[in-house]
Amino acid sequence: MRLGLTVCLLLIAVAAQAAEIKGKVTNALGGESLGRVEVVVLETKASAVTTLNGEFSIPNLAPGSYTLRLNAVGYRLLTIPLTLALASDVKEFSITLVPDNFHHTDKVEVHGDIFQAADSPATVETTLTASEIRETSTVFADDPFRAVQTLPGVSAEGNNEFFAEFSVMGAPFSSVSIYIDDVLVPSPFHEIGNFAEGASLGVLTSEVVEEMKLMPAAYPEKFGDAAGAALDIRTREGSRAAPLFRITTGIAASEFLGEGRLGSASKGSWLVSARKSYINYLIKNRVQAAADVGFYDGDLKLNYDLTPRQNVSLFGTGGHTDMHDPTASGIDTFASGRSDFALARAGWRWAVSPRLLVDARGAFFREPDELRNPANQILETTNHQEWVGGASVTWNWFSDGVLEAGWTTRRIGESSSQVSYDTTGPGSSAFHLNGTALRYSGYAQQSASLWKGRVHVLGGVRWDSLQLLDTHPFSPQGSIAIHATPATVFQLAAGRYQQFPGLAEWSNVCSALADMPEKSDHYTAAVEQRLGENTRLRLQVFDRQDAFSLAQIPGQTVATVPGPCTHSAEPVPNTTLLRNYSRGVQLVLQRRSANRLSGWLGYTLARAEQREYAYTNPFYPCPPLCYPGTSYLPSLEDQRHSLNVFAMYRLRPSINLSGKFLYGSGFPVSTGEFVQVGTVLNPVGTSILRLPYQRLDVRADKDWAFKRWKLTLYGEVLNLTNHYNSRFVYSSIIINGQAQVQTLQGLPITPTAGLAFQF
Repeated sequence: MRLGLTVCLLLIAVAAQAAEIKGKVTNALGGESLGRVEVVVLETKASAVTTLNGEFSIPNLAPGSYTLRLNAVGYRLLTIPLTLALASDVKEFSITLVPDNFHHTDKVEVHGDIFQAADSPATVETTLTASEIRETSTVFADDPFRAVQTLPGVSAEGNNEFFAEFSVMGAPFSSVSIYIDDVLVPSPFHEIGNFAEGASLGVLTSEVVEEMKLMPAAYPEKFGDAAGAALDIRTREGSRAAPLFRITTGIAASEFLGEGRLGSASKGSWLVSARKSYINYLIKNRVQAAADVGFYDGDLKLNYDLTPRQNVSLFGTGGHTDMHDPTASGIDTFASGRSDFALARAGWRWAVSPRLLVDARGAFFREPDELRNPANQILETTNHQEWVGGASVTWNWFSDGVLEAGWTTRRIGESSSQVSYDTTGPGSSAFHLNGTALRYSGYAQQSASLWKGRVHVLGGVRWDSLQLLDTHPFSPQGSIAIHATPATVFQLAAGRYQQFPGLAEWSNVCSALADMPEKSDHYTAAVEQRLGENTRLRLQVFDRQDAFSLAQIPGQTVATVPGPCTHSAEPVPNTTLLRNYSRGVQLVLQRRSANRLSGWLGYTLARAEQREYAYTNPFYPCPPLCYPGTSYLPSLEDQRHSLNVFAMYRLRPSINLSGKFLYGSGFPVSTGEFVQVGTVLNPVGTSILRLPYQRLDVRADKDWAFKRWKLTLYGEVLNLTNHYNSRFVYSSIIINGQAQVQTLQGLPITPTAGLAFQF
């Protein structure tokens, strides 16, 4: 008995003197404590899982040298060497884990608001973090623009899930401006012309995008190039640590990513990525009338600190797309096509002082494509390219106020051609365009916080100009956020936006009339209630009012218009052709956390209608070019009800589950109604057909951690319920006085899987 008691006391004494490792783990993005992180001492296999407070403890370790490994699915593997010199040592660590697709850092990056980017709280915006982008981009496509389609109030254009383009609360994609690192890029996609049976995909992947910010209405004039909405995309830097590589292979695509520091002093970083798609093999014989579309792309980003206050950067992305349609047979039908996209951007940032920042950039991008018939003859070619230069200054000229101003010059070039053929003679050119123009824009905006941060205001003005167009509009914007209580915020915003027409409207010498800038007035009001630190309930109402007008091209008269455009008439003043509006209400419940459940549920009720005004073209005889006008009718973006749901949950340190559900009541498809008089069908009106849409996707990620590398198995099922989603193609023959709508099947139930190796 005494011997046993002595042994127990000795063991207790030894344990009391055993060394211990403990600490706290936080997320590098936002600084939130990370629960469900596996912490292992590799030499002894002793382990612990962090609590919801991010804390862990591994006791009873003998003196010696050890390696601590931390792992959680979706985060980079981290190993820490350490030494316990004495049995009484207690090593305490403060550790940050970095999301897989976030730039590596040893510092916690904290924004003032978990739901707001580093912008004024008066800015109306919705953000996507790096983790959310990865989980919503889909394994099938790995497309950040598919992630945007998951946000409340956003839908794939026309609910056609084969395309990356999207509409925002009644605003069409043509009215959405997209910025990649402050460079306006109209169409950063893999796509070929307007090939309806094809598809489009973003040239960027979730691996290189760090943050996306959608501004649906009344946004700052800095982003005022378009009249509907704005999307700001930020690409990430590479790691400034040892080189890290990630190889992903799956049945949909293969990807490679490498990153690391530049120079031994870690003053810079490099990042390289490449992707090759196999989507055409996956959907072959599964999707009705789907063309064979394949692509590859790549990215490069370099950053370097010239001095502690000056940084230079270079970003390049590019891709190639091929399309083949084996069912094409007619000489004027699209049988094959190809397109390319290339963007290069160089930047320089200089922190003149802690209160003054100068940012300059230059860029070039081009987007050529072509379509051919079954005989390999060219039917269409297009090429859009731009040289871009710009600079901005940010001045924190008083403690709670920031003044920002910027200027951009763009040299735009466009060319296109269309050729038609017949079976008895050579091809004849039906259309040709080749033109260039300079486009200028400048803005200034002031943000400020008042009354100890309870009120935030933002106001700005923008000036725009396009060569050949004799109009130089100013556009104002203002917004305010009022904290009625620490948990309740009221937000009001209004702005005017002027979207200039495409260059094609002002380069066609066979017309004396062309579109004027689209003018849009935005109004929005919202109330947001915080339900704890990580959850919010937001109710927003919005109203956009647009006007489209037509005017004479400066210097162009009927006397100077060549060829068939020589009808006698007097020059006409600016004439309103079309007005439309999109207004509605949106309710969003969102929780953003690295622990437990994260995601959102958003319902949007919207109404989008348009009215055409009576108009007669004075340069052409009437009839036939007479426009009688209409009352307000649903526009093509009039989807009344939409529901966007996304959720993800880290079940264990090595298992993450996510899913999304999308529903739309249907965008309108106008079909003609006709009355037959003798052998002629005369149009008498239109009717509206809506094609409802719904889709449920589920995804699971499972990883296995080793000493220096990790393996992740991921799987996803798209359209789990195999819902038949119709996608509009065209209206065909007339039966019983009604044009028949032709549709094709959307994506059926589609499983995908793959492996990712990180080392």
